Amino acid sequence: MGKIKRIWWQIFGVLLFNFPFLGHLSFAWLPVPVLNCYSCPLAQGACPVGTIQHFLVIGAIPLFTLGFIGLYSLVAGRFYCSHLCPFGFLQDLLGKLSRFNIRLPGIAGYGKYIVLLIMVIILPPLIKEPFFCTLCPAGSLEAGIPIVTDAWIESKSAQADMFGSASSILGMIGWWFWFKIGILVSILALSAVIRRPFCRVFCPLGALLGIFNRISLLVNHPGAKDGERPQYFLKTCPVHITNPKDVDSHNCIKCRECYHKQ
Repeated sequence: MGKIKRIWWQIFGVLLFNFPFLGHLSFAWLPVPVLNCYSCPLAQGACPVGTIQHFLVIGAIPLFTLGFIGLYSLVAGRFYCSHLCPFGFLQDLLGKLSRFNIRLPGIAGYGKYIVLLIMVIILPPLIKEPFFCTLCPAGSLEAGIPIVTDAWIESKSAQADMFGSASSILGMIGWWFWFKIGILVSILALSAVIRRPFCRVFCPLGALLGIFNRISLLVNHPGAKDGERPQYFLKTCPVHITNPKDVDSHNCIKCRECYHKQ
């Protein structure tokens, strides 16, 4: 997939997961392969990370969601991260603002597994809250800010806020909300100097999809004649993979740009 084609894929992903183009026919029950907050007023599909936490909080095993994640992973691995994820797309756009790029060591990619283990698996059943969702920058951007903004607009209209719903939402805003906004701003700022920092270091869904990255049906093997080793061109890799052996590793987002000389 060339750069231009991937951009169109990403635009399609934003539209697919965030606009109710099917009208009243919703697929909110269906776990999607991207980090897309289901609290967003326009969200289509269920965030798999949020769903997993919900089931763990109520003491159940999310077999349905895990089954879908396994299916997505086996079909295309982290292809969805590079081609369909709206938050990944935003990081890509911000990364174009600066030519200066800080390279992270490969070991930083294991941070997303720490986040998955602690914030998604261990803490939610202990504190009875979907802990990762309370901090998720994608959720803050897609749900937190729109909901608060809408409530603020409604609060300015006495008729719109006649039941006090907007005022009650605004009344719940405290230091934790601004802490979440601070995390979001930090991630967005880092995206200008570090390629896809959230995807590489913090995203628990990327961790899950990356487990089967090497054995997924969609592999990153450029065409090579029999007996020859595949040739990769990693100079502009969005996640700074420099070793051909790391292509299709859990850090690889299968953007397939390594097929093309830059």
